[in-house]
Amino acid sequence: MSNRQMPKSEHLFLLVGTNPLPNYVAGKLLLKPDGYIYLVHTDETAQIAERLIAVLRVTADRVTMIEVKEAQGDDIFEKVEKYARDKQDVGLHYTGGTKAMAVHAYRAVERHCPEAVFSYLDARTLSIVVDLKQQTSQSFPVSFEVQPTVDNLLELHGHTLKKRPLDEPFKPNVAQALANSDCAKWRRWCDQNLRSGSDTPIREEEDYLAGIALPSLIDWQGAQTLKDLATQWGKKVKEVAEWLDGKWLEHYTLWSLQQVASSCSIHEAAMSVITKERKFEFDVVAMRGYQLFAISCSTEARKGKLKLKLFEAYVRARQMGGDEARVGLVCCAPKNNPDSNPAAIQREIEESWDAAGRVRVFGVQHLSKLSCYLQDWFDSQPS
Repeated sequence: MSNRQMPKSEHLFLLVGTNPLPNYVAGKLLLKPDGYIYLVHTDETAQIAERLIAVLRVTADRVTMIEVKEAQGDDIFEKVEKYARDKQDVGLHYTGGTKAMAVHAYRAVERHCPEAVFSYLDARTLSIVVDLKQQTSQSFPVSFEVQPTVDNLLELHGHTLKKRPLDEPFKPNVAQALANSDCAKWRRWCDQNLRSGSDTPIREEEDYLAGIALPSLIDWQGAQTLKDLATQWGKKVKEVAEWLDGKWLEHYTLWSLQQVASSCSIHEAAMSVITKERKFEFDVVAMRGYQLFAISCSTEARKGKLKLKLFEAYVRARQMGGDEARVGLVCCAPKNNPDSNPAAIQREIEESWDAAGRVRVFGVQHLSKLSCYLQDWFDSQPS
């Protein structure tokens, strides 16, 4: 261990909880080639265990499922003991599962495998912490050692995509121009022209939308009306209206993210991630190692609306990416509003949800240099 190589085991025991991501990381990093995995699970987590094996691509002959009764310590001990007995080169990773499973599985493995390697995944430091007999615990940074895709995350949780996410932002130059314009004026123009007022849906009348004159806030490259712009862009008038009304901010955020992806070690970035089952949507996502960054986008400036938008993204991101997940909100909250400026919204959310360090709010003052602020956010994470 003096050369700081992470120990791998021939026989790896994993405790299966409701979030399979830590065990996915452990399975990738702690199992020797052609080694055996033992999944200690309850009836409730049996399907999660099966999905974990499918995503890890471990063949059936190298997997043993051990179903235990969650609240019965003797049952956990006896069943783990049965498979740990007479084994050499054993590891137990106990991040998942319940406290009872961790305690009694640890006892069983320790009794029969005195040289076993015990480990857990530290979400605060993105490290695997390893305990070996009569040695000081060692911490191994693993934030970039495993790089699951968005598809992998969805598969681990039993979700499938409704459609392929977008990885190419549309008209990023126009989106950038809108980001540098007066966002409050632009929101008012959309509400008064594309809608029938705030909090109303986009108008359905194609003829009406087609004839709307474009404002002079940015250069439209000769287009005078929404119909002109739709013709110029090769889109339907309604699609252009929806893009101008708010989708542009998602495309701008993805474009900004892509500008710093390489320097921030982001291996995948996409927008409009929509699932079929229990339908939910991430506006923009980034995968940095095994850490999920979910970014919600809104041209709103009202605190109540923004908090709701961020709360939805926060809950979903935690379900998908666990404690390591981070959530951002890109919005049009102004800097000079004492109650609903980005810093105030972020502070209120962190205090209300006990989410310090897990959320970041970007407002009007960040939009012109969003890439730089996103990079600062990524760089502030452990690596």
